[in-house]
Amino acid sequence: MAPSRSRLLLALAGLAMIGAGCGSSGKAAPKSARSRPASDPAAVAVIRAWSTALRRGDVDGAARYFALPSVFVNGPGEAIAIHTEAEARAANRALPCGAVLISVDQRGRFASALFRLTNRKGPDGGCGSGAGQLARTNFVIAGGHIVEWIRAPSVSGGGRSQGQPAPPATPSGGPVV
Repeated sequence: MAPSRSRLLLALAGLAMIGAGCGSSGKAAPKSARSRPASDPAAVAVIRAWSTALRRGDVDGAARYFALPSVFVNGPGEAIAIHTEAEARAANRALPCGAVLISVDQRGRFASALFRLTNRKGPDGGCGSGAGQLARTNFVIAGGHIVEWIRAPSVSGGGRSQGQPAPPATPSGGPVV
């Protein structure tokens, strides 16, 4: 692997750890502390449009929301630098679940979106037992496009809520949406 690519992957892995650590105190915060500032409406519109396209099975349409270049981190060790439309399509195709946007709040530079997973239409769809579960993704949106897509813990405290099973794994063993 070329040295510059190695540095890029290390940087992306660091971003994944930062994104996964948001709100990971391990304790539920008092209700007043849970309120977070609203995200930019334009960023929310991009996130909603992306998730709608993916849920409907329009992988090409979902891929068009990604900036070139952009970063896609679907878990530790799962960082992908997206440089082409084909890479953006492949990253979106790797997400077997669709998602309904529940909320978006601002966490530093991230628009942190909470989704309810659904089955995704299309040949690569199939959320299985993950349908109905919660998933969180941290986004950086610029110029109407996704610049960074980083999977994050779905509930406050960084863990799963009691009784909530882990989301299903992709064939590579990585988590979904």
